[in-house]
Amino acid sequence: MAGEGPLLLQTDKGQTLVWGAIQFYPSPDPEEYARRKARVFTCAPRTLVFVPSIGLGYGLRELLAALPEGGAILCIEAFQEVMAIAAVRDIPRDPRLLLVRTADTSAAAEAVRRLGTGRFRRVVEIPLSAGYRRAPELYRNLRRAMEEEISQYWHNRLTLIALGSLQVRNVISNIPLLKTALDFSALSTDLPVVVAGAGPSLDGCTEALLRHRSRFALVAVDTALPSLRAAGLTPDIVIALEAQLANLQDFIPGADAKTLLACDISSHPTAARLFDGRLFMFCSTFAPLRLFHRMAEAGLLPAVFPPLGSVGVTAVHAALRLTRGQVFLAGLDFSFPGMRTHARNAPSHLAMLTASSRLSPVGQASFSAMADRSLAAVTGKDGKPVLTDRVLRSYRDGLEREATEHRDRVADVSPAGLPLGVPSLSLRDMEEALSRVNARGPRVSIDRSKGYRAESVARFLGSERELLSRAVEMRPSSRAPGDIEAMREMLDEVGHVWLHFPDPPEGGTPSDGFIARARVAAGYYLQRITRMESVV
Repeated sequence: MAGEGPLLLQTDKGQTLVWGAIQFYPSPDPEEYARRKARVFTCAPRTLVFVPSIGLGYGLRELLAALPEGGAILCIEAFQEVMAIAAVRDIPRDPRLLLVRTADTSAAAEAVRRLGTGRFRRVVEIPLSAGYRRAPELYRNLRRAMEEEISQYWHNRLTLIALGSLQVRNVISNIPLLKTALDFSALSTDLPVVVAGAGPSLDGCTEALLRHRSRFALVAVDTALPSLRAAGLTPDIVIALEAQLANLQDFIPGADAKTLLACDISSHPTAARLFDGRLFMFCSTFAPLRLFHRMAEAGLLPAVFPPLGSVGVTAVHAALRLTRGQVFLAGLDFSFPGMRTHARNAPSHLAMLTASSRLSPVGQASFSAMADRSLAAVTGKDGKPVLTDRVLRSYRDGLEREATEHRDRVADVSPAGLPLGVPSLSLRDMEEALSRVNARGPRVSIDRSKGYRAESVARFLGSERELLSRAVEMRPSSRAPGDIEAMREMLDEVGHVWLHFPDPPEGGTPSDGFIARARVAAGYYLQRITRMESVV
């Protein structure tokens, strides 16, 4: 019957499970069917084996025996009715096996984290029963979430290998600037907020924004600053996230004296130094470092932002924290509408114009830049094909996740680009909404009490210098349990000095070579901290 749940049936060679038209195991020998599949299974080391649907648990013991080094099994059951039957069966207990009852993709990702995401390089699926046929699309989504979790981990890990050392250096260089900076939480507004990205669609929004400039607070990504200024728009707040020097050209010529800079403490310090007295800090914790915990204990950790990766998505997060009112998004395209990379007068646009010649016409640079990317054509918000790539789409997905809880007050007003997963609004409707705003007082309010104490900065740098001095003296002289534990503790305390190492210690005893390299890195940061002390 249609409303019946799963039925446990007895066959000549053991029990099987039937639910509607789906028979979980072939009837001649249900248990041997699953065991045989598990025995012939092979996979590479460090593989996460996904078993969709627990069924009756047949074959799990054999699958555990076939696991290669570093492998683990994640079995997910989407239906409580099946889980209730399996719960009273003889399911093997093994630290390499995790059984989860969920139909939620976020719970599947969390299960991967529980097993240790960094252990795995890939996901391989092996259905030991036909239970997945109850909801094949759901199980595909669960597997996709697991794969994305592992992929994102290694993307982040490779980013830390490439940029982790630079980000840590920037944090140390920016700590002295806290003396004259304020925390991002000092900023607020009662007005709607417009977030301006540097995408090509920004050009179509500037005239509407100019007509109502006094009725909203304008938050811009750093790359959009020149484009907005050329259009006669002065941002109230500019968001900077870039750890490298590349974004310094966004501030040439300099910003208006009324513009405030909100920057990540791991962003390149050159931009921050241009905004003396107008600097506001936040911290996107790009790694779980004890350095950040010590900064928090010293009262020096700026407002914590999630590590969103994209300055555009970070600007949206900042806007949602600034106001409880409406947030309009403009120029956040995450694609190349019209085969253009940025709005007019952005640094890349100006560089293209400057470099153009008879043999290299205007637009050639954009085509060349996109030719080096792996592009895909998708349907844009205007119904026309638009080119994008995997990185930009991941940023777009991040924006949608960030705005999920605020869909009632976030609207996209750009006429082109990728759909952002938030309600769309025409420019005319945005203007109508802004025309009803009663603008009084400053567009952005500042709580000057939310600063940092200069003596706390000096004291913190001194304590870090002492810690690094001890780290430089680390010696793998003894393998006694107490000495090894002390060594691990010291390495954890100074995790920021070896953050960029490609071989972080994953349990066990750190090798002599690793310790030697960590000592050298600690010496480098000791010199940098000492230099920052002289600045303070």
